[in-house]
Amino acid sequence: MIVTDSAAASTVLDGDGRSRLWRCLARRGMLFSECESVDHVTLEKDSVLHADPEAGTECLWYVVRGDAAFHTAGHGPGRPVRDGHAVLLPAGAPGRLVAGSATEVVVVTCVPDAVARRLPARAPSLPAPARGIPTATNVDHIAYTVPDLDEAVRFFVDVLGADLLYREDTIRSDDDWMREALNVHPRATADIAMLRLGPVTNLELFQYTAPDQNRAIPRNSDVGGHHLAFYVRDIDAATAYLRRQPGVRILGDGPRTVTDGPIAGDRWVYFLSPWGMQMELISLPGKLPYEDTTPHRRFGPCADWSAAP
Repeated sequence: MIVTDSAAASTVLDGDGRSRLWRCLARRGMLFSECESVDHVTLEKDSVLHADPEAGTECLWYVVRGDAAFHTAGHGPGRPVRDGHAVLLPAGAPGRLVAGSATEVVVVTCVPDAVARRLPARAPSLPAPARGIPTATNVDHIAYTVPDLDEAVRFFVDVLGADLLYREDTIRSDDDWMREALNVHPRATADIAMLRLGPVTNLELFQYTAPDQNRAIPRNSDVGGHHLAFYVRDIDAATAYLRRQPGVRILGDGPRTVTDGPIAGDRWVYFLSPWGMQMELISLPGKLPYEDTTPHRRFGPCADWSAAP
């Protein structure tokens, strides 16, 4: 597990600035666990811990010390919660805990069983693979070459919700290193940015110059054609959001539905970035037909969109 002082605490806590949240993440991509996170929260008097009914997760709030009031809705007095008390919140349920004094809470967040059934088995039961790259642990990043790095970084950060991690100095070489190491023209140059795109994806963006550069973006039918897909809970709302973004082009009239085959029930729509990169929105039902034929599962969906480690 990874323990971190959550920089996103302000999205969870309201009230005194001394309130803190420490997070122990059990990302399914790392541990294949149905537990999303374990948080240790310190609430100062009158601070508020919120449940997000849109997150799709189940929560347990265990009060280690202190006293608080639990509210489901409205502004009434709430139900008293003290040392040793636990509050169970099913997926989609609203709720907030208002601290009456300094209060410590352990928050366990899990994905619901309906989602957990689509996840891989827990890591200890996974057989050692008989194929693949020795010592490999995960896919580290995906990379795309873009015509304008500044434009692409702005789009991924401002429109798609990525976080910029770093940019590198321009890469160039006076010898044959660019061809030998990167399979490009020896006099090519490259500017690079690394972004964190959601909970499980590192995204590397390149802007090249090269004497023999082909600046045409491949179509899906071309060799090397590609697209980047985003899982969304509400594909109609996500499509409407993208329609409002300058330069974004939605392909077709909107989301389409797969009616038969291994992914029947899949809803999807393609869109193009302002520079023409192909992307997709996708939303899947709780169970797909292919799951009846194999123990293996597609990854996701995650409980929320976060760049936390």
